[in-house]
Amino acid sequence: MVILPESAGKLLDFNQKLDISLLDNVVGTMYTGEGTTQRMAQEVLTTLKEHPEAWTRVDTILEFSSNQQTKYYALQILENVIKTRWKVLPREQCEGIRTCGLFQ
Repeated sequence: MVILPESAGKLLDFNQKLDISLLDNVVGTMYTGEGTTQRMAQEVLTTLKEHPEAWTRVDTILEFSSNQQTKYYALQILENVIKTRWKVLPREQCEGIRTCGLFQ
């Protein structure tokens, strides 16, 4: 799959519904692609992972993706927010993360 800038933009636009199949394709490209295509997939995934709102999409990814690599990526996003932003998140969001079912 060729990763076009428009595709990357769709994943990084938090005003749009997350396109799970597009995310699955980008994650797949990251693992199976080569050269420039693989590098572009890595850049998109890194940018998405570092976005301050990325963690808000973890539940959607875990629920609707059938790709285990994509689900692992979602858990990495959650791990990143817990390690780097836990103390600055609003308490109600922390409670939402605690009670989301992953930690029970």
